[in-house]
Amino acid sequence: MTMKKLPFYLPFVLFFLYSCKKSNSGGGTPPTPYYLSSAVALSPQQRIVDSFHYDTLNRIDTFTQSIYDTTSGSPMFNTWMVQFAYQGADTRPSWYNYYDQPLGGYGDYHLLSYDTDDRIAKDTSLSGSGYVTYFSYPNNNIAATTFYEGTPDNNLIDTLYVGSGNIDREAVYFSDIPGQPDVQEANVHFTDASTANPAYHAAISNSIGPLLFNLTFNGNGDFVDFISKNAFNGAAGINYTLSTDSKGRLAKMAASVGGTSGTIVFTYY
Repeated sequence: MTMKKLPFYLPFVLFFLYSCKKSNSGGGTPPTPYYLSSAVALSPQQRIVDSFHYDTLNRIDTFTQSIYDTTSGSPMFNTWMVQFAYQGADTRPSWYNYYDQPLGGYGDYHLLSYDTDDRIAKDTSLSGSGYVTYFSYPNNNIAATTFYEGTPDNNLIDTLYVGSGNIDREAVYFSDIPGQPDVQEANVHFTDASTANPAYHAAISNSIGPLLFNLTFNGNGDFVDFISKNAFNGAAGINYTLSTDSKGRLAKMAASVGGTSGTIVFTYY
């Protein structure tokens, strides 16, 4: 599992990147009784599809992300998948298999560790690459520190500032030059919406929510927030229009950046 450069410098991908981190008040939002099937982000030159599959105990069994991209002028496609394994009826997965086509048709097994509050604490690759992510929770915030080859030379620090159970701000640092101090790549504030976050479920979010967040962040775009209780309606000076379906569930988010528009469409089981 190797580092994938984050798309901070692509203006419209920035919209999708930020749309996964939701800041919310979250005080009176009831738990979501439904489960997210897919989230599809659409822009003129890109389509990103996140797909979710659950087992009979409503635990995430498989997460898949597919990316269709023509921003380089030529169509490009990639898909990667994470499949979780559980021990008995435990709500926390013990390990997962990360599969990505560039790996050459084989998976990368990862061992997961938890703290005394059943929150994800460590994600360790068993492939020998050195990849490891440490999760900590200073002042009830969430910090994920990833070493892609096991050393600080190639690392990323992603800190999520959480208030009332929702992400209010995100600060991201990573190493541009080996041996040099990390550089801040993002410092984003978010505003609230009263609509429930379609990916939030306490049993999932409170244990492996930060892990899922980190996995998609290090993929080719992330726009699903596995941590916050509510959806959001603003980030980095961008206002979002939220639409709900006949059951009151978030169905679509829409925004415009620099004259380019895009949407994120949610479907459910």
